Amino acid sequence: MPTPLAVVHEYFALVDAFETDATAYAAVLHPEVVQTEYPNALYKSLQTRSLTDILDNLRLGRELLQQPHFEVSHTRLCADGSVHVEGQWEATAASDLGPLLRGQRIRAFLCLIFEFKDGLIFRQRRYPCYEIL
Repeated sequence: MPTPLAVVHEYFALVDAFETDATAYAAVLHPEVVQTEYPNALYKSLQTRSLTDILDNLRLGRELLQQPHFEVSHTRLCADGSVHVEGQWEATAASDLGPLLRGQRIRAFLCLIFEFKDGLIFRQRRYPCYEIL
């Protein structure tokens, strides 16, 4: 069975590729996964996503953004089995959207907390801080 850190890194690779095939996530996301994103510049209210919602959000991202990349700066495997990750994500706007203009870069500083069940990501909490470049 892969380590929790390996599962998280595989998840990041799928997200960076804007992969939307649910079968690709079977090795990293629990079928009952819940992703919670706390309010930020893009989402003014708490967002709670199921696996289907996560994939829908990736489909939207694939249409609106280009060249996504997440650079991990710190990881921590905690005694309770959770994984904490800090990093910086960037992408380029593919078209004009709200405050973004085509070609403009968007950056987010992220703190992510992953909890596991049966060796898969079961809960994910996202604390993003976005800036438009």
